[in-house]
Amino acid sequence: AVKVTEYDNNSCKEFYKRFYTEITSNKDPYFAVYDFDYEKPGEGRQNKIIFISWIPANANIQDKTISAVSKEVLKTKLDISFQIEGTEANDIEFETVLDKVLKT
Repeated sequence: AVKVTEYDNNSCKEFYKRFYTEITSNKDPYFAVYDFDYEKPGEGRQNKIIFISWIPANANIQDKTISAVSKEVLKTKLDISFQIEGTEANDIEFETVLDKVLKT
């Protein structure tokens, strides 16, 4: 696990973009528990632990099936309260995730 220890909006965003590039670069499903740092207008710096499920549309059917079942088990075991699900790359882009987090 890697965590950005110095808070800087740009470094957090750049770290997330590296993470995003890594998981979207092939057709393998991934799960991640991610400590998402962000700035909420009027409320300052915040973070939210999010569960990211990446099951790309172009993954093979067996991987999709196994991942769907595994996702439910992980969510239950980890007691996840906020999740992001992605099948297309734009579903898990930084700006998309930030928008969803800011609405909570």
